Amino acid sequence: MSADNAKIDANLDLSDRTAALLMVNKDERKLIRELLIMSLNSENGKRHILDKLGAEYVKLGENLLKALGSSCQPST
Repeated sequence: MSADNAKIDANLDLSDRTAALLMVNKDERKLIRELLIMSLNSENGKRHILDKLGAEYVKLGENLLKALGSSCQPST
């Protein structure tokens, strides 16, 4: 297993506004990654995020997607 794969397979630690730690398993990361790819590659998806949450959340989604080992490209 390469270092990149080890990084992707490790649990992703997320914290919410209360600073509670959330562990996301492999299947949950896969779902989050696919939803982010779909949303960030869609003009309607990006617009929805902008309208509901603001531009900083689009950037947050892009950064999260990078942390999940992907970019704003359709998955194969």
